Amino acid sequence: MTKAKYQSIIDKIIKDIQKGRLATGQKIPSVRRLAERYRCSKDTAQKALTELKYQKYIYAVPKSGYYVLENHQESKQDLELPVTDDRHQAYEDFRLCVNETLIGRENYLFNYYPQQEGLEELRKSVQQLLLDSAVYTSLDRLVLTSGTQQALYILSQIDFPNQKETILVEQPTYHRINDLLLAQDLPYETIERTPQGIDLQQLEEIFQSGKIKFFYTIPRFHYPLGHSYSRKEKEEILRLARLYHVYIVEDDYLSDFDSRRELTFHYLDDCQQVIYIKSFSTSLFPALRITALLLPPGIKETFIAYKSAVDYDSNLIMQKALSLYIDSLMFEKNRLALLQLQEREAERAQQLADQAQLALPVYPTKDGLLLDLRPLPSVSALKHSGLPLDFFETSYASDCPYHYAKLAYDGLEENLEKLKNRMLILDEYKKAKNP
Repeated sequence: MTKAKYQSIIDKIIKDIQKGRLATGQKIPSVRRLAERYRCSKDTAQKALTELKYQKYIYAVPKSGYYVLENHQESKQDLELPVTDDRHQAYEDFRLCVNETLIGRENYLFNYYPQQEGLEELRKSVQQLLLDSAVYTSLDRLVLTSGTQQALYILSQIDFPNQKETILVEQPTYHRINDLLLAQDLPYETIERTPQGIDLQQLEEIFQSGKIKFFYTIPRFHYPLGHSYSRKEKEEILRLARLYHVYIVEDDYLSDFDSRRELTFHYLDDCQQVIYIKSFSTSLFPALRITALLLPPGIKETFIAYKSAVDYDSNLIMQKALSLYIDSLMFEKNRLALLQLQEREAERAQQLADQAQLALPVYPTKDGLLLDLRPLPSVSALKHSGLPLDFFETSYASDCPYHYAKLAYDGLEENLEKLKNRMLILDEYKKAKNP
């Protein structure tokens, strides 16, 4: 009889999950209530919940109870996801996934995984995640690496089908690509990027030289300027890349913060000349060193061969945990929370900047207010003002021109007032010096 009650509890909860009567994140009735409902002992009810936990239908929250971990409906589009502003929630959710991953998966700890492309379960999860963002790919083109830096390193080392060697980078840009170029003494060229974009005529002249292996770009929410290419600009850059046989390495590290879901270079590409990179560290936390790449067929085999030589096995536990995190919709829940928080911060930053009436162009970005310093005759006084300004020295491969600075959102109102006072003092000083 006990066995029948135990199985009845399991079957009923699974059926409720599959039919959508229990949604992802919904709390399961307590052990006491289950025991009363099924007229069985608490031990029997607890055993049923433990079995459901091992089968990955539910997960436990200490001192709270059990919650639905995965929704087995064919469609998850109509699920209502609870959203929270608490960044710590992403950590708590991911910790649960790591704990679940460790149960009954000793093979992940004591064996090597033969597929250098990465854990198949995670690649399938990422494939679906990209599909939801209009980034379409077959599974055989998707490769996982231990972070973006490893991906960029391998791309910089392997031969490309165009048989070229020089790497083109925007300036300013992600400091690690600059570090990589300089540390490896790789041939490179630069093109200036501003909050308005790049000079497309200059880009064509550089491509026309016949030396460019690939153009590394951050097309969406560029770091550190926050600029995003329009569709028209992307189409023109792709046209030039096709014309001069240049590959584009599209680092889409902030794709999760684009509420408009703008189309990517990868989506617009019809000649398989775009290498798409998606990182998870920005959406979750920096220590999560997992990056997904979409590689053209002419590059993937060479890439995998090189990766096998430098990285036999990426962390399988973290890969499985991320797969579970994505499939259970925890990733989407926390993405929405961070997106809403970022949009509110950007809106508030713009309001504060308007109120401050600085004599400088300003642009809200993901992590702070960008100040365009180019109209100023000198920035030396600002550099020594004591204000917490980031001038992006490491974002340039050569000398920093000090064209831009950023104020973090934390303490923005107070710092904007200090900046305004500093600029007024400088203005009065110039007037007194040059009456």
